[in-house]
Amino acid sequence: MKKTLIALLLTIILFSGCARKTVYIKIAPPKKKTEIRTESPGIRYIWVEGYWKWNRNKKSYKWIPGRWIKKKSGKIRIHGGWDRTRRGWIWVEGYWK
Repeated sequence: MKKTLIALLLTIILFSGCARKTVYIKIAPPKKKTEIRTESPGIRYIWVEGYWKWNRNKKSYKWIPGRWIKKKSGKIRIHGGWDRTRRGWIWVEGYWK
């Protein structure tokens, strides 16, 4: 019992630093820019759209241009985006599914 409790406490301590703090932005992101896609570098690439990134030091958004990334075999890309919540805007990171 004592070993289990110690293991549980160590696990909590180790992973407590891994949790991301959600940052809420009171200012809505600007509308997406219209981008011209460059030519794909090959059939194994997909386009990731550009997005507005919040710069907390300047308290403003900065445009991050779209880019081509390599596909992951057997996976589909879920694009990131801004979500409006009661507390403000939050960025939801894109991921492979």
